[in-house]
Amino acid sequence: MIALPSFLKEHKNSHAAVLALLWLAFLYSWVGFTAEAPAGGQDSWNHYLFARWSFKHPELILDLWGKPFFTALAAPFAQFGIKTIYFLNTTATLATAWLTYLTGRKLGMRNAWMLILLMGLQPVVLANFYSSLTEPTNALVLVWVMYLIVSHRYTAGIIVASFLPIIRTEGLVLIGALIPFLIMRGKWKHLLYLLSGTLIFALIAALISGEWNYFIAHNPYFSFEAEGKFDPGSGSFWHYIQAQKSITGIWVTFLVFLSVPIVTNYIFTRYKKHTPHEMSQFMLWVALPLFGGYFFAHSFIWYAGMLGSHGLVRVFMVVSPVAAILAQYSLHKIMSLDIRFLNRGIKVVTYFISIFIAFQGAGFDLPFKGKNSIKGFPGTPQWEEAMNFIDSKGWSKYMIVHQLPEMNVLLDLDPYEPVESAIQNAGVMQGMTQYLWSLDTREGYDWFPEKTILIWDNFHARRDAPLPLDTLRSLKQYQEVAYFPSDIDTIYDVRVFRKKP
Repeated sequence: MIALPSFLKEHKNSHAAVLALLWLAFLYSWVGFTAEAPAGGQDSWNHYLFARWSFKHPELILDLWGKPFFTALAAPFAQFGIKTIYFLNTTATLATAWLTYLTGRKLGMRNAWMLILLMGLQPVVLANFYSSLTEPTNALVLVWVMYLIVSHRYTAGIIVASFLPIIRTEGLVLIGALIPFLIMRGKWKHLLYLLSGTLIFALIAALISGEWNYFIAHNPYFSFEAEGKFDPGSGSFWHYIQAQKSITGIWVTFLVFLSVPIVTNYIFTRYKKHTPHEMSQFMLWVALPLFGGYFFAHSFIWYAGMLGSHGLVRVFMVVSPVAAILAQYSLHKIMSLDIRFLNRGIKVVTYFISIFIAFQGAGFDLPFKGKNSIKGFPGTPQWEEAMNFIDSKGWSKYMIVHQLPEMNVLLDLDPYEPVESAIQNAGVMQGMTQYLWSLDTREGYDWFPEKTILIWDNFHARRDAPLPLDTLRSLKQYQEVAYFPSDIDTIYDVRVFRKKP
């Protein structure tokens, strides 16, 4: 067989990569067209609301619960509705897949085009890209860091990495994982660059808020630990290993685990022959520490019941490009054996079988079954009935208090109006809203105006406010005026209360 020149091989690889990206975009389009709601539940609605109202309330951009990077990036798009944010995150995910491919190609990986599918068809990616969550853009920035590193643009890569804690708090773990790499390369001054992003944010926050320790004092996860009032639950240290079906999927998981003995073998070979191999060096000092450090940190946090973990698996979308790189490294080593039927079989598995693995892990039915991908919140019909009831009574002009961010998104209500303005405008300006956690249940401290309407649901109001039904009923100034039971479960029941004139 005649060997192709290297530039023709790269050209052929690029064509395969484009086809893989188009295939991925087609699957993502199906998910988007058939989704009843965004992934991530109320978190997704909340992140959109931060971005939507940040122009009116600029202080929201600094809010670490909303995530400053995402809020600032999404704010211009959010002015045109939440679907533009879905488009932003979908584009960011496709861009992550493409940049993962470019990173593999820089490393000289065989059939690097497969990285697009190894990243984009992980169950955690398929299940969460269609959302207003912060994980998709975080994954994009992380793979950008890796691409800059393999391009030997270390200063740029580390400075970009320094902003990871502003994107999500777990960024502290990710920049920590890069420290051994920098020490090994003798890049001591770059250790200071790792702090630059957080310091820049801290300086801006200090100038605006007057608090030099804003990043620590206003970080919600640190606050939860300091106050000790929030119980996020806890579980097995092996929780995320047991949940790999819903994270990387069995194929990528197997390949990631396989990369560990391959790298270990490289360490012994490197020790004996003193001949470094760039790809293996990258796996040893960058990829494995990033993925392993992130995995260990989240496993420990969930085991210890710390920092509001809840054991959520979607957080692993952040390191999905790292998992793909490690998986492709294993495939590169296997394909280096040049066993034709094996190499072809690997491509078939990656191109087609990965789709079934991804859909099963994401909890989706396959497209030909004609069912929706992401299911909506089961309690939505009840609060829609409640709003129709309120409209029919002519009460929409009064302040509406609830614990449902989805309602604020769909009705375009501003939940961040300052208390003074809310009191002044309630009953005058339609569309005033507050969350139930603003209700002061102490006698004489309830500041809500007369005729305020409260929508209490048996899930978010009780859990997030938190406001038990018995507590609300004990407040003599409120009258229960309507009840909308769920046919599915009482946890989705909705009740309407009105503050007496």
